[in-house]
Amino acid sequence: MVIVMETDSGKRIADESFCAYNEEVLNAGWAEVPRIEPRLEEVAVANHGPAEPDIEGFLARLYAAQE
Repeated sequence: MVIVMETDSGKRIADESFCAYNEEVLNAGWAEVPRIEPRLEEVAVANHGPAEPDIEGFLARLYAAQE
């Protein structure tokens, strides 16, 4: 809560400029946060082995990058 007052007289200034909050706003932090429920899902799995290594191509790119 903010109270605006004059420093000399102690009189409150602009009481009507601040709005009063209702219970819905004051207790908003008490509401439960919606959460995502975990579910089981099928996932497609690729069943293929490792690719054949291209040794000659790798060495060609390596030597070309060194030049």
